[in-house]
Amino acid sequence: MQSTLRLDRLRVDGVKEHRWRRRALREWCFSLTVFHRLKVQIAVLMLLLFGGGLLFQHLGEAGDVSIIRAMYYTWSLLFGEPPVSFPDNPVLESLYFIVPVIGLTVVLEGMVEFTLLLRDRRRSEREWCRAMCAALSGHVIIVGLGRLGYRCFTLLRRLGTPVVVIENDPDNQFLEDVRRDGTPLFIGDGRREALLEDANVAQATSIVLATTNDLANLEIGLDARRINPKIRVVLRMFDQNMADKVGEGLNIKLAMSQSAISAPAFAAAAMDPDVISCSVLCDRLVVTKRWHVTAGGPLSGQTVGQVMDAHEVAVVEHKPGGREEGSRIYPPTTVLLEPGDELLVQGPFEVLSEMVGSNQAVSGR
Repeated sequence: MQSTLRLDRLRVDGVKEHRWRRRALREWCFSLTVFHRLKVQIAVLMLLLFGGGLLFQHLGEAGDVSIIRAMYYTWSLLFGEPPVSFPDNPVLESLYFIVPVIGLTVVLEGMVEFTLLLRDRRRSEREWCRAMCAALSGHVIIVGLGRLGYRCFTLLRRLGTPVVVIENDPDNQFLEDVRRDGTPLFIGDGRREALLEDANVAQATSIVLATTNDLANLEIGLDARRINPKIRVVLRMFDQNMADKVGEGLNIKLAMSQSAISAPAFAAAAMDPDVISCSVLCDRLVVTKRWHVTAGGPLSGQTVGQVMDAHEVAVVEHKPGGREEGSRIYPPTTVLLEPGDELLVQGPFEVLSEMVGSNQAVSGR
């Protein structure tokens, strides 16, 4: 069953990661954050430049100076460089002392704030992540970055879906991978409503609750549903009885017990080594298994369409002669199956078991 675990090798044809879009979004969010944090300094600086320019324009010795040149005079004063000779007007004289003090204070404070913002961006600090989330919509929030949460994160990112992660453990082993991806990350208890608001749960499409605490998952799910009644809640629960009751009584789309999901796969794999995945559908055990077409077997000499009609199974993959070259996922119904071909077939466990018996009888095993 190893093929279902290597998400790093997953191929998703037709889904491309538009890195330039993510880059543009990050730069836009950074610009908005810079403007928000430095709006006071920017306002003071503009007031100094425009106000000083008007004073230089109307009170200066050369009365015909343009507003642009007059503002340049004020800009020069910000850094203690007199643009012209010391004036005789007392108002302009005061500018030579006031503007450098105020200007340098504002500029230095702005530089410090900008440096802190760059640091927050590199470390994925909360302020930066909050700004990123404010620009997102239709994203998925993952609460709990254990192995299940990390696999969900990896798969969603491979599919090009924007993700926001909330994790309580600051020493979690997967945090660096999330930061390296540039995904917004919040460290804290997901039961705090402020964290859900920072993650912009109001604009999220889904929330995946993958912590190991059933009650915490349920509480967060209810909080998310209260903030965003349309959000899809995917809830992990270890108690399947409680999961069923929660799913039915609280209108939560999916409430899944990990043991209930994995137990059928483990049991089917124990009975048949060729089974690679398993699920329960309409109260029936549906498995996907490898199949080698043998001469005289139940599939030999038939087309994919004939196999589907005769045996109530689906051919998921076809490898001619068992080779990777020419392999196809969901081959056309007209493809003819020949001895030596390797397949992935999916269907009810009892149907496939009966077919296996027929195949073994023909091959003499």
